Amino acid sequence: MASLIKDEHGTMEIPLRFVVYVMITGSIIVLFAIGISHIKPVMTQDSIEKQIGAMKVSLAAMQSGAARNLIDPASPGGNIRTFKLVLPQDVGYLAFGADPDPDNDGNLKNTEDDILTDRGNVIIYSSTAGKKIIPLDENIQIREGIFENGRWVINNEGGKQYGMVLSGNGKYELSFELVYDPVAKERYALAHFTDDLNAVINPYDPSVLPNSVWVYANNWIPADGVTDADIIVQLKDARGRNAANDDIEVDLTASGGTLGRANLTTTKGRARTNITSDIVGTAMITASSSGLNQGSTYLTVKQVPIVLVFEQWLYSEDEELTASFSTTQDLKYRVSFNGNGTKFSVPFVGTWWANSSIYIDGAKVGEEMFDSEMIIDKEFPGIALAAGNHTMNVKMTNEFSLPFMGDTNIYVERITLYG
Repeated sequence: MASLIKDEHGTMEIPLRFVVYVMITGSIIVLFAIGISHIKPVMTQDSIEKQIGAMKVSLAAMQSGAARNLIDPASPGGNIRTFKLVLPQDVGYLAFGADPDPDNDGNLKNTEDDILTDRGNVIIYSSTAGKKIIPLDENIQIREGIFENGRWVINNEGGKQYGMVLSGNGKYELSFELVYDPVAKERYALAHFTDDLNAVINPYDPSVLPNSVWVYANNWIPADGVTDADIIVQLKDARGRNAANDDIEVDLTASGGTLGRANLTTTKGRARTNITSDIVGTAMITASSSGLNQGSTYLTVKQVPIVLVFEQWLYSEDEELTASFSTTQDLKYRVSFNGNGTKFSVPFVGTWWANSSIYIDGAKVGEEMFDSEMIIDKEFPGIALAAGNHTMNVKMTNEFSLPFMGDTNIYVERITLYG
């Protein structure tokens, strides 16, 4: 019978098992560490792409909304979408519209001028797992904005356009507004954000050849000979796309008004000047260039309102207010009266308010009752006036006055003639 005390097999078996257990445990720890290192980038990618996916859907839906006119300061705001984003620690940047690092050297501020990146319809992010470009619909054009004169406009610093870049991990709140550029005839998703990078977008195709000249002018200006309207010409190809040709000479003509310049030379397919006018009407502006189809647009020139300030009371039918004014064209005018009246009231009988009559050059324009003690506006019928000097008279036509019953009076603050 074998003695356990002298059994040397048992004493050797315990260390071998221990070594095997240690090796297996170490392998598990190593595999776990490797797995964790691979899981983190996957988690980051999953998180950022979910956020981008939601933005992509929302930006596409946004395109069917109202767009703000970039040139018209009075244009109402466009469709706005606001996003709350979280950039994980291993995301280097999240870019909209263009890549800030097209040469992939890790430096976001050294892009060479001759390196052209994407054209606005992409979202790009860079992380430890690499760079990924997510295309957007063709009609989605993202641009970086800059806040000027109380509103967001496209950042055109240096004559270029830019994408928008978020760099650095953390939380962001980002808004995009749908805007319209009537010159380029393009809609943009304008970021209400300005970064310090230069992610350049090249909106022009250098291979495009101009086919026509397109011209734009403001909707209207007053006929004061001073207020000007911008005139912008843009070269277009046969498909209506912007053509970026330099040094193309464009001649302008206008059927009315005074042009700032009649001969323009394009830079990147575009040129501009202005126009003023002291003649009421519609001016047709035509742009032409040798070998290209000409373009034209219309500018409305409105009559400058004639404002006659009185700030006086009429207390009786024997009184009248008089003012002189002149007109430069044969036009029809609307007459607006600004003032108020007082009343004469007899209990159980009735109430009478003051009536006012306006005469221009002896002809009665009209008569209105002023049934309010608050300052209000009343509009009289229009009247045709020839160019020249004119006289306006304002009278009260119904005088009633008794103690404790009231008094019919009229306060004339101003009368305005609109063309």
